[in-house]
Amino acid sequence: YFFSILEMRKEKSTDAARSRRGKENYEFYELAKMLPLPPQITSQLDKASIIRLTIAFLKLKEFTSNGDPPWNNMGSGTGKGLKIHSSLHPPGFSPDQIEQFQGTHILQSLDGFAFSLGHDGRFLYISETVSIYLGLSQVELTGSSVFDYIHTADHQELADQLGINLNLSNSTSSNFPPSPASGSGNGDDLGSESTGMSNMSISKDADYKGFDRAFCLRMKSTLTKRGCHMKSSGYRVILIVGRMRAQQTGATSSDGTKSSKLLGLVALALALPPPAAHELKLESDMFVMRLNFEFKVVHCEPRISDLMEFTSEELTGKSLYSFSHGEDLEKLRRCHCDLINKGQAMSGCLRMLNRHGGFSWVQLCATVVCSSKNSEEQSIVCVTYVLSRPDYGGFPMDTSQLETDIKATDIKVETPISETSAPTAEVINICDSGVTVEMRPQFNQVQDLDSVEVPTEVARIGSSENEETYAARLDSARESEIVRSPSGVSRRGR
Repeated sequence: YFFSILEMRKEKSTDAARSRRGKENYEFYELAKMLPLPPQITSQLDKASIIRLTIAFLKLKEFTSNGDPPWNNMGSGTGKGLKIHSSLHPPGFSPDQIEQFQGTHILQSLDGFAFSLGHDGRFLYISETVSIYLGLSQVELTGSSVFDYIHTADHQELADQLGINLNLSNSTSSNFPPSPASGSGNGDDLGSESTGMSNMSISKDADYKGFDRAFCLRMKSTLTKRGCHMKSSGYRVILIVGRMRAQQTGATSSDGTKSSKLLGLVALALALPPPAAHELKLESDMFVMRLNFEFKVVHCEPRISDLMEFTSEELTGKSLYSFSHGEDLEKLRRCHCDLINKGQAMSGCLRMLNRHGGFSWVQLCATVVCSSKNSEEQSIVCVTYVLSRPDYGGFPMDTSQLETDIKATDIKVETPISETSAPTAEVINICDSGVTVEMRPQFNQVQDLDSVEVPTEVARIGSSENEETYAARLDSARESEIVRSPSGVSRRGR
């Protein structure tokens, strides 16, 4: 009789536990159906993934509604989103059909993927196109920490860009379950250790000012072949272009207080060409250079003469720093450092000086490549995108843009060089920690045409006719209304 009572209690306990698990599974099933995901995906999710995605979805709603400016898919009073002009409707498609698939088409047109990060560095949203470039799934990344998917050597750089303190002992990201990458042990450099971190903030002492961000990172990729590149084996270099999202002024936070703080980051991730790709399709506004590790041109395509005022022979053997605008030297140096450390880099928009004055806007995409015969022989292949026509042509910004028959020693600058003018730059040291560029404050850059004197006795010019022609050209430039300087355009009335 005693054992029969125990068996009855055990059976009742088992039935109660089975009923409790059934109710719990049903609630999780109903919760999964509320997620903005296809049923084919939600039916395969485990409980931890459902909780992780639900928390990310709730935080994303707060991210969109409390940010500045607020995002709202629903229009004011109409129940519709962005209206499209009737003349833009393709034949056979209704406006509702266009609005339904508009976001998908925009994402497919990007050469990368879009994502948003919360204030603790976790993915609140990432487009499904991430699988095309990294081989990772949208469900796996959403709600996970971005630090679990980038190279450990890039953790500090990302933390500086986001204004996150990685050394804070009290982690504020404990509201999320562990991400799928945490503790998985996949890769030695995955960086899955649980490091405490603070929320995003912009400090007055931070190196990065403002809300705009543009930087390169190595993200984990299952599509990258192992051993194909010494710097990024198992990773792919991604250019992150985004903007920090601030909370609305006076908006009420979750704790009931009113404050203005950072909610996170909204960014586009542009995938750089893989290092293993030996053939790239070049458009009409692109040309290729081969550089050494000091950024000196070893070879340049002849097609540069169709896009800029240089010939390939004029660039060969010279440093890119000597052709860069003075205000863009730091951007070029940062791109140089990223290239040395990560094996691949894409610069921001730079101004490259033209041969006869002025500049053109360009963008560089550089990759360290190994020789097929000897892996120790390395060089840099730099694809240059010419973004604009020559600006301010004929206005010299450097002595190299002056007439070839007048040497730099024949020009005397009376006024001291300003902070915005470009000193002579020369690479003096390259190591794993970065690139050291020496800025030599010589009077090598034309700051104002009024400060340039043509000597009365210039025996090295060659003839008096050339001297008179060049002197007349300088007088004409002085009297013109617009005078171009390295820092911009200054207008003067005479």
